[in-house]
Amino acid sequence: MVAFRVDGIPAPQGSKIRTRYGMFEASKRVKPWREAVMAAVAGMEQIEPPYEVRVSFFIPRPKTTQAEYPVAPSVGDLDKLLRATCDGLVQGGILTDDRFIVAGSQTKAWAGEDGPGAVVMVKRVTA
Repeated sequence: MVAFRVDGIPAPQGSKIRTRYGMFEASKRVKPWREAVMAAVAGMEQIEPPYEVRVSFFIPRPKTTQAEYPVAPSVGDLDKLLRATCDGLVQGGILTDDRFIVAGSQTKAWAGEDGPGAVVMVKRVTA
């Protein structure tokens, strides 16, 4: 099992824009987030599948919100935040493929004094 923190602003992945030049991510925040995940796992050994992945996302709190939880449309859906993070784990080399994720959980909350980012735990599932 490995556990680590990714510093940065979590970004959702999923919506695409079709142009005459091809398909592109709608959010410009996805690439920096995925790169932050890749940097966090750089040098770690690849874990053998199947996987359990737990992620706690910490979202920067806007100055004007009264919301108890980060549910604004600009924050992103939890499943889309997870999608961008898991793609970064695969591209960073710690997972062979995210299709081997068989268990896990995810949460999102406002960032505290540690700032925005995510705490990720990845472990191999054994019978």
